[in-house]
Order: sequence, then structure tokens, then C-alpha cells
Amino acid sequence: MVSLNNRLRDLFMQPNSIYAKPVARRIVLGMAFFFLFMIVLSADLIPDKVAYQVGQVSDRDIIAPRTISYVDSIKTKKLESEVLASVANVYDLDVAVLVKAEESVKAIFNAARTGLADKSVTSSDERIEKLKQALPVSLSHLTLSGLVSLDEASLTKAEEHTISLLRKYFQRGIRDDELDVARKHIVIETEEIGLSKNGEAVVAGIAQQLLKPNFILNIRETDKRKQAALSSIESVRETIKKGQVVVRRGDVVTSEQIHAMEELGLHKGQFNELRIFGLTIYVLTVIAVMLGYLYKFAHKVYSNDLHLVLLGLILLVSLLLGKVAHYYSDFAAPIAIGALLTAILIDARVGLVVSVVLSLLFGVIVDHDLRAVAAALIGSIVGVYSVSKMTHGYSLTKTGIWIAGINFLVIGATGLMQQIEGTQVLVQGLLGVFSGIGAAVITTGLLPYLENTFNITTPIKLLDLAQSNHPLMQRLLLEAPGTYHHSILVGNLAEAAADMIGADPVKVRVGAYYHDIGKIKRPYFFVENQFGAENPHDKIAPSLSTLIVTSHIKDGVDLCRDYNLPQIIVDIIQQHHGTMLVSYFYKRATENEHGDCIIEADFRYEGPRPQTKEAALIMLADACEAAVRSLAKPNVNRIEATVRKVIRERLHDGQLDECNLTLKDLNIIGDAYIRILSSMFHTRIEYPDALKELERRKNKNGNSTKQLTGKDDCNTANGTNADVSAKKEC
Repeated sequence: MVSLNNRLRDLFMQPNSIYAKPVARRIVLGMAFFFLFMIVLSADLIPDKVAYQVGQVSDRDIIAPRTISYVDSIKTKKLESEVLASVANVYDLDVAVLVKAEESVKAIFNAARTGLADKSVTSSDERIEKLKQALPVSLSHLTLSGLVSLDEASLTKAEEHTISLLRKYFQRGIRDDELDVARKHIVIETEEIGLSKNGEAVVAGIAQQLLKPNFILNIRETDKRKQAALSSIESVRETIKKGQVVVRRGDVVTSEQIHAMEELGLHKGQFNELRIFGLTIYVLTVIAVMLGYLYKFAHKVYSNDLHLVLLGLILLVSLLLGKVAHYYSDFAAPIAIGALLTAILIDARVGLVVSVVLSLLFGVIVDHDLRAVAAALIGSIVGVYSVSKMTHGYSLTKTGIWIAGINFLVIGATGLMQQIEGTQVLVQGLLGVFSGIGAAVITTGLLPYLENTFNITTPIKLLDLAQSNHPLMQRLLLEAPGTYHHSILVGNLAEAAADMIGADPVKVRVGAYYHDIGKIKRPYFFVENQFGAENPHDKIAPSLSTLIVTSHIKDGVDLCRDYNLPQIIVDIIQQHHGTMLVSYFYKRATENEHGDCIIEADFRYEGPRPQTKEAALIMLADACEAAVRSLAKPNVNRIEATVRKVIRERLHDGQLDECNLTLKDLNIIGDAYIRILSSMFHTRIEYPDALKELERRKNKNGNSTKQLTGKDDCNTANGTNADVSAKKEC
């Protein structure tokens, strides 16, 4: 664990490295985990993708791994084509066509009459040739022959019928695609008029020649109507349910099936750019929101590179497990492990944020299935609440049961809301139970490795250190039993007050057990371990005594390093005396003949002063317990006065300036210490000294004692075994 810290420090703290800047480090860490999250969320973990072509026979069943809804572009285009075909073109009637046609008819027949009146031309061919040159339009030879053969009356009659036919068709309207049909109908109608053969040829020929489309396509209005029709069309969406067979074995693969496989990510060579772009924006937004929360409300975590790396790894592992579980069942995903690990290793409030973040990202994996997301979110929150409310450690077994029960309730309730079949809801609920228990089991397995790798001390690890069979505690008990007993009492005092002021009671108790562990090296230089023996400090100089007494801090730190105790214990050992003055030896030194040369700083502990509530609690408990123990005849008033004095002295000496204790906290601490110390050092009943004895030897046959009678006989002070037994019986 130390090597990992050193590697990160060497990487990030090189003077010329860009990583020496905190902002740069946050960006690098954020982008690194962003890419890892993108790989997990976007990569398909199904090992074999298919590469079918249209018309190929499928050799397997292709089953949808998730529910999707997508736009079928092929069907949408087909629908658009049908709608466009159904929109009629808009035409405008051109009246000028009819006017021009009538003028042409009149010009033709006037030319025919002129030729008829010209008697100089007698040959039919010459008349046709001359008429052809005078006509405004080109006519067929048959029509020209008919014109030159008609007399004046026939020409007039033919002219009237031609104009009548043209008006009839032009008024009806002729489009481009109807021109050929109209010309055929003119021939038929001309035959029904009853004209001569030449008259029919003239009327039909001229009408067919002059017949033109008079319905002009209005392109602008037609396009406008088509666009309006297209805008009213909704894209054709196809929905494929999870577990649905997309392609069956033996089926001929169609283009629609290939499109469906591409949307599901099951087809090789398919890459949905829009989906990846949207996922990128989504993941970046979620990460930015989480980092913003850490910066604003958990800046201690935000400024710790090791915690950020740990947080990223927890999120990554949780998503990986969720991705794997997704291919079996969304409700079996142990997403709660992320929240549990974060709450235990970092902070409970950050654990709640991780619950939300993981649920949002898990929603991408399960295609935004609200039931699965709700179960993951609520189960994670319950898990965080469970591990954070246990002030004296936590039980992951109970936490797993809580999560399992909540998962079952949430999955069952949402299933009933969606009217899902009861059997299916029950199976999903049982998978949720498995998810909760699995999350607790996986958390239990990962916790020790993460603790050691990232040098984090959890309540469980502290409780292990509090066991009396720990090697260092065994040494303290055997080599410095007085200090051991003192440490237990200090732990009881500090733990009771910790609950009242919001400090960590586990950290306080374990820190108190080890706060004087350095006295193991020289136990008999401390009064609690002398047991009436000669005090070695009486024979040495006060300055040397001070050096020996204060050295138990450094000795304790060295022992912690040797036994790999966590840093929080080391901090408590270093801070539990702060920079207090060793007043007894300082007073002795000032009473010597060279007292004027004494420097007060030489008789103070090196510190630092307590930085946390826990260290301050142990400092006050240590001093109060020792001061009350030194009282000759302790009573409630004397104990209260002593405790208040100890707290006041340390407050005025500035020892509590660097921890976040308030005056209200100090008052609560004093009340707790007075109550507990009064019960520990209460006044005991004094038994009478004058006790009557009976004769011990009255008979020569071996009777050694006679029965003592009366209550006073139970309290004899001559020290015999019989008297002690009698006292116990009383």
C-alpha cells in the first residue's frame, strides 16, 4: 500500500510534470475513467457477431439481447413513396391554347378557300403544294388532299366541326399524358359526325394536329402539397423485445433483419455514430455532475488523488459486474457494491452520490428499464444507510439481507404496476434477492484488498485491532499491565463522550487502547507500572526524566510502524499529549540552583496538537483519568472540580485550538467524564477495625478453629485465611 502511494506521488509531484498541477491531474483521471466507462457501456460483450448478407440462409437463431425501439428506414422510405404517389399533381388551365387553336383553324380554312377561288391552278398537286405553303401549321398529305377536294359548303361545315371538337377537349382539359388518348377519341368522334370521307379526314387531321395540352403542371404548388403530405408522416418504428428471435435458423435473411441486427449491435461492420455521440455526452455529463458535487460538498475527497482513483475503480468494477449480469438478468446485477464500498472506504454521503451515478449509468446497460434502475438505486441507498448507521462497526451480512429485502419489494411493486405475470415477477424478485446478497459477498471479498492497496482504515479493521489477542495488546498487558488497565479506562471514557458529540466511537476506543503503547519499552519509568517499587526518577535529573517520559510518544510511533498499525492510530499517539508541559519535572527543575536557566520549551511534548475530535477526546480522557486516580479520597465534588480544571487548563493552553471542538462539546465531554469517573472512583464503606476472635486451639485432637459468630466477625483484620473466607461469605 505504501508503494502505490509512492508511485502516485512520484508521478504527480515531479516539478516539471504537467501532473503536478491539481487541475491537470483531475482532468487526466477524469478522462481516463471516462474512456473506460465508454468501453464498458458501448462495447458488446457477446463473443460472436454475425456477418450475414441479404438472401443468405441463417445457420443459427439470432436472439435479441435487449429491448430496442428503432426507426426502420426502409419501411419509412417505402411509406413516403406511397404517400407521394397518392398526392395528385396541380395543373393550371391555359386558355390561350384554345384561342390560338381557333385562330389556326380559321387560317387553315381561309387558305383553303383562297385556293379554291384561284382558277389559275388546275392541277390537284399544284393546289396542294400551294396550300401547304400558305398554312400556318404542318398537315398530313391526306388532310391537305381532303381540303383541296372540298367545296365551299363542305369547308364551312368542316371548319365548324373542327372548332367544336377542339373547344370540347380544351374545355375539358388535356394533360401531357392524356394527349394520345384524346387524339384517338377525336378520330372516333369525327366518324360519328356523318361527314364525307374527305371531310372526316380534314376534321380529324386538323384537330389532331392542333390538339395540345392546355393543363400546365404547377410545379411549385405540387411540391408544396407533397411536402405537406410528407410532414404529416411519422417514421416507422420497430420494437424488438429482449429474448425475441430476430432471425431463425434456416430462414433466408432479409434486409429488414440485417437492419434489426445492426441496431442491436449484432452485425459485424456496423457502427452507430449517433448512439456513440449521445452516450459520450451522457457519460460526460454524469461525470461532471459527480465531480462538481465532490468539489462543492466533499472537497477533501476531491483533493485526494488516491480517493479519486479508488472512486473510479469502484465505479468501473460495479459497471463491469452489471454488464456481465445484464446478459442473464437485469435484476441480478449487484450494482449496490459500488455504494457499499464507497460508503465504507470513503464517505457515506459520497456513497449516496455513487448510488445515483451508478444507477444512471446502469440505465444505459439495461436500455433505460425503469424497474431495473429503481431496484439498483433504492437497494444501493438502503445499503449505504445500513453501513453508515452502525456506530460500532457494521455487519455486511445484515446489509446484504436489507438490500435483498428491499430489492424484492421494489421489483415486486413495479411488476404489479406494469401488470406483469405473477410468476415472472416472483422470479425477478428472487433474482433481486440474489443481487443483494451477492453485493454483500462481493463487497466482503474486495474490501481487504482495497483497504491495503489504498491504505484506508475501516471500522472492521479497527475492531480487529481492539481485540485483546492482538500481539501488541498482549505485550502491553504482560509488560505494562498498569498502562493496559489505564488505556482500557481511557477508552471507556472517550467512547462514551464520542457518541454525544458526533465523533467516531470505534476510532476513539481503538486509539485509546494504543495511545500509551510506547510505554512498553520502559514501563517502570511510569508510575502506574511501579506497583510500590522505588521510583527511578528520584535518582535522575528532571531533564532526563522529561526526555524519558516524552519519548513514549516516539516509541509508540515506532511500534506502530513495526506492527503495521494504520496512520490514524499513529496520529492519535502523536497528538494525545499535544504540546503540553511536563509540569512535575519542570517544577522540580526550576527548584534547583540553576532554575533560572531552565527553558520551558524543553519540558514540553513535541506535539502536534490534536487535529481531530477523536484525538482531543483521548487527550482529555487520559488527563482526567490520571488526575482523578491521584485523588486521595475522591468524591463527586472533587472529581467534578478536577475534570473541569483539566479541561480548562488544556483549553487555555491552546491545546484544543486546532480541532473542531466547540465550547458546548467541551461541556458535554466534561459531564460524561464526571458521571463515569464518579461511578468508577466512588467512596467505599469502611469496616470496623476491632474484631473479636475466638480461641483457635482448644482441643489437642486437631480442632484448629471455632465458628465465628456475628456480623462483626466477618470483618477481622488479622490477615488469616479463615478471616478472608468469612469476609467473602458475608
